[in-house]
Amino acid sequence: MPKQNPQASLNHTLVAMPTREQSDRAEALLSLSISLVDSAVDILRDHIQSDDQLIQASLLMPGGTLGKHFRHVIESFRAFLLPLYPSSSSTSEINYDAILPSARKPIARSVKACQVAMESVRDDLIAWGDLCRSRSLSSGSASEVASGVAGQVGVSREQGGLASEMDKQVKVLAITPTRQEMGSTVGRELWYCSLHAIHHFSMLRTIAVHELGLELPVEFGTAPSTLLYRGLSWKPPTEKETGVKSKL
Repeated sequence: MPKQNPQASLNHTLVAMPTREQSDRAEALLSLSISLVDSAVDILRDHIQSDDQLIQASLLMPGGTLGKHFRHVIESFRAFLLPLYPSSSSTSEINYDAILPSARKPIARSVKACQVAMESVRDDLIAWGDLCRSRSLSSGSASEVASGVAGQVGVSREQGGLASEMDKQVKVLAITPTRQEMGSTVGRELWYCSLHAIHHFSMLRTIAVHELGLELPVEFGTAPSTLLYRGLSWKPPTEKETGVKSKL
């Protein structure tokens, strides 16, 4: 199994902020994505005890279950990785609607199947990152000063490797219900998958905590920018019991 980066953490207050090197930004983005998926593995391994919890229908979010939210995250990352790993082409297409129905049900109904699928996504992200870095080592690398995110200038961009892969142009396909095609980059789509995961984790958290009575880590389902804003001194609010007087 590919080795995980030991410094990967969802709590960005515990690690140094990325520099203006484009390669550092690429590493930070991949590290975040791996950490998000790994946090879901932890929830499946340490907090969800039965298949019944995975499939219990939500009353707060009708139609939703823990399993469905986990499955949606898995499918999005799989769609992202499909044209990139283990091999990639210069004309990559990412289609988030290309789902194999026959493979969907077990992931949403079995804790073991869901955990194995989530671990597979994590390991493939790690392996994909290693593959991109190895390309840089085999071909050599050079640097140039270019515009960065949102037009920022003076960003040092390393040619080749993970940073170059993040900048690669891709075509995103969507059914809305008409077929839509739009341009994007690998890095932007990886960031989308990460935001998409946080979105589902936050809803999943509501079901797990308020309906199933599970205790989850406070950072699970919380955006990294929120964790950064809170800082190290932040503590979760304490729920206080409030009495309600009856009018009868």
